[in-house]
Amino acid sequence: MFKRKGPAAPKPADKSPLGEPVDIATIREPLLHQAMAVWNEHRGAARFPPREAMTPRAMAPFLRNVVLVRVVEGGKDYEFRIVGDAIVQVQGGAFQGLTLTDIDAKLPGYGASLRPLYDQLVMAGEPQAYRGHVPDGPVKRAFSHETILLPLGTDAAVDHILVVGAYAYTVNPPVA
Repeated sequence: MFKRKGPAAPKPADKSPLGEPVDIATIREPLLHQAMAVWNEHRGAARFPPREAMTPRAMAPFLRNVVLVRVVEGGKDYEFRIVGDAIVQVQGGAFQGLTLTDIDAKLPGYGASLRPLYDQLVMAGEPQAYRGHVPDGPVKRAFSHETILLPLGTDAAVDHILVVGAYAYTVNPPVA
């Protein structure tokens, strides 16, 4: 058995602003299955697809549910490049063009809470999935969601992260 050289990838956080980490295979939302299918189609035999492959046309069925995040200087910061309408509604504002540092200035702690998730994805280069209930999000309205984070770049490095989320506003927290 061959061992991977270099530092071990950090483990996903147990608790995050995106809820609990879940196995990609347990995702329920059809929209996220569609996003995974497009991602897999465009990566082919590569580890993950290049950013250029994930065009608005390719992502049309789920474009309003995406955030395209640019990895700045290997992970020193992350910049929200494209933010879909569904994400704007959930976040309570358009963060397009802002870095996590900028976002922290608007919503203290929010950018910092996303950083370990993005760092882990950049290091591991593998899709991540989260499921959760946000009782009082930035828009002061409770919602449940499933979210996937998909790496984009070359086989050597992740240079963008594609975040795709499916949301349902709720009155009361779901019963497990």
